[in-house]
Amino acid sequence: MLSVYLGIFGLLGVFSRYYIGKVFQKYTDYTFPIDILTINILGAFLIGVIYSLSFEKYQFSSELKTGIIIGFLGGFTTFSSYCLDTYKLIAAGKFLQAFLYFTVSPVLGLVITFLGIYVTKKFF
Repeated sequence: MLSVYLGIFGLLGVFSRYYIGKVFQKYTDYTFPIDILTINILGAFLIGVIYSLSFEKYQFSSELKTGIIIGFLGGFTTFSSYCLDTYKLIAAGKFLQAFLYFTVSPVLGLVITFLGIYVTKKFF
């Protein structure tokens, strides 16, 4: 059943991301990636809602939680997982780890993106 949830919710997340992006590109001046910013912020909000509902208020099956969080939100944006992981570290009192994860992930990610582009242009 988990594979079904992941597949269905993953497709919904991917298509939601794609079509939200298309709407923004059609109706906004696309000099700033407002579509991705909106998707990331919406995904962060949704993962907070799902996390709170599924762990604190209602008992979702682990398959449904995984389908929504990893399937839908993973297809929609991985930024939501990054935010939730940071929250969990803070909630566990691991403030230094939370700070390092929160700051190193985007900086190192950007550096590695540049490196990947450089290596590809240089050698391929």
